[in-house]
Amino acid sequence: MTLSMELAVLAVLLPLAASVTNITSTISLSPAQTPSPGKQMHDAIYNSFSIEFSFMVEYAGNDSHPNTFSQQVIQNLVDISGEPPMFRVGGSTQSLAVYYPDQAEAIIDPFESIASTQPNYSFIGPAFLQSFHQFPVDTKYIFGLNFYNPDETLFDIGDGLAQCVLEAHAAYTSLGDALYAFEIGNEVDVWPGTDMRSANWTLDDYVKQWNHYAANISLNLTGKDDLQLFQGCVFESPRNDVANAEADGMTTKRAKTVSDHDYMGTNCGYTGVGPTIESTIFNRTLVLSILWYHEYLGNLTRASGIPYVLGETNSIACEGAEGISDVMASAIWAVDYVMYLSSLQVDRVHFHMCTRCRYSAWVATPFNGTDPQVYPLYYASLFNAQVFAGGEKQTEVLVNTTSMGAYAVYAGGELESLVAVSVSIWNSTEDATARPYTALQLPEGWEQARVFRLTNPGVDVATDITFAGQSVNQAGEMVGEKKYEDVLENGVVLVGAGEAVLIQL
Repeated sequence: MTLSMELAVLAVLLPLAASVTNITSTISLSPAQTPSPGKQMHDAIYNSFSIEFSFMVEYAGNDSHPNTFSQQVIQNLVDISGEPPMFRVGGSTQSLAVYYPDQAEAIIDPFESIASTQPNYSFIGPAFLQSFHQFPVDTKYIFGLNFYNPDETLFDIGDGLAQCVLEAHAAYTSLGDALYAFEIGNEVDVWPGTDMRSANWTLDDYVKQWNHYAANISLNLTGKDDLQLFQGCVFESPRNDVANAEADGMTTKRAKTVSDHDYMGTNCGYTGVGPTIESTIFNRTLVLSILWYHEYLGNLTRASGIPYVLGETNSIACEGAEGISDVMASAIWAVDYVMYLSSLQVDRVHFHMCTRCRYSAWVATPFNGTDPQVYPLYYASLFNAQVFAGGEKQTEVLVNTTSMGAYAVYAGGELESLVAVSVSIWNSTEDATARPYTALQLPEGWEQARVFRLTNPGVDVATDITFAGQSVNQAGEMVGEKKYEDVLENGVVLVGAGEAVLIQL
């Protein structure tokens, strides 16, 4: 946009909202009418979730006491997107779980103290599986299995392989068509030299053992050893291990998908200055450098025919960081994060949750004096559900600066919507009338589009968040009138610092 055009836009906008806007820049959005060849299709469940294994009963409840809060917040997403998100139920506690077919309790999982974020181990019984029948109809699950050594004797379970097969059989029988895949073990790439495996346990050893367990599970379930019902790898971070695992023999014979995990920073064991909004989730240079690995690996696995999944992710590892993971900044980051990932060969994204995690999208049971509630990340999920509603969408990056991401979204090969996300910090303590805005000049023909806005008073707080004018009440229900904004004169939409907008034809 030329200087004269920019001044013309400002001249139109300033009289319209001079008291509430401070328009500091303009960006012209010029998307192609069709996506680039080879762009991956994404469905309505692209933004999905991961629940820490030992917290599944708290999130879902059981047949006699279903968790109605979780049911409601998931239903909100279904109402927007048309489908429930997929739930991966796993994590580090799946690897310390043991299935006892005669246990009456759903789960026995003692915590060392109220400050502990996870139990030391989990004993589960058949009643545990009732939790997988409480979410809306057509919900699919990835079930995390234990992965003890064949000669493991921990907790007197005997043969580790037999225990894994036993657990898989129970889950397969209970879940039926709701079972999307199994994961055998969690983040096994960091196991060598721990209580889980010996120091000389290699990636090649892992793949051989994984294939052995997967074949035995398949034989037990179907009488054939090549059931394609497994999400492989499930590694802690995106290095070359996924590609190497495929080279070592993890193939489409059994692997339905392969998965990596990732976080933008960590809140565990650091010394000195910890993570901040500005240095981690609003540092797009950092975030995009992390996503480069997923782009690289997604392209590699696509060539092998195995879809690549970001199977566990969130803002800050080790249950999140106060003032980062539990405030509006995390929602704005998550919109930008998901949109950028959707432009790559990444098949699906699962945001991790637990009752004691600061980065959860919602907490479903009372804990530490607080009632069930949604966290800011949930609002990002509402936004993303609206973007991918109906499925079969493709995404292109339009703007990629240190403070702004903008994207074109295509449905059926035709341009359908535009997304813009500002990762500029704006705090709730500042004068609201001074909040800086960017003017988005839309393509010709978009004057009648409708605008969905994700906003609140500042990225430093979790209060007064709305998406399209609506918020979520204490029962998990959407409240308030759903409001679509109109495009301003001359085809312009404003996006404020720390806001995201979805513009749909």
